[in-house]
Amino acid sequence: MVPGMRLVLDTDVMVAAFRSDRGASRQLLLAALDRKVTLLMSVPLMLEYETVLTRPEQLEHTSLTTEDTNAVLDAIAEVIEPVTLRFLWRPSCRIRAMKWFWKRR
Repeated sequence: MVPGMRLVLDTDVMVAAFRSDRGASRQLLLAALDRKVTLLMSVPLMLEYETVLTRPEQLEHTSLTTEDTNAVLDAIAEVIEPVTLRFLWRPSCRIRAMKWFWKRR
């Protein structure tokens, strides 16, 4: 790993890390837990991890309980660098149809 590397792990990467102990996803997660890289995370992302990783089909595939999964997520929460999300902008649209779409929201 590159010293000082900062990562955001998408939910599919986290699922892969939980499902397989041999893949690159698991290695990234372990590097974050060992503080070899900095894991960036927002509250909505952590909630998404929890929601997805505690689904019955995920628990069945990983052979973990909800409590086990939450314990791992707690360990991850101990090592993350929190990121605050701010949405003070809207995308600028050059295409007329897209302007209509954004006005309707």
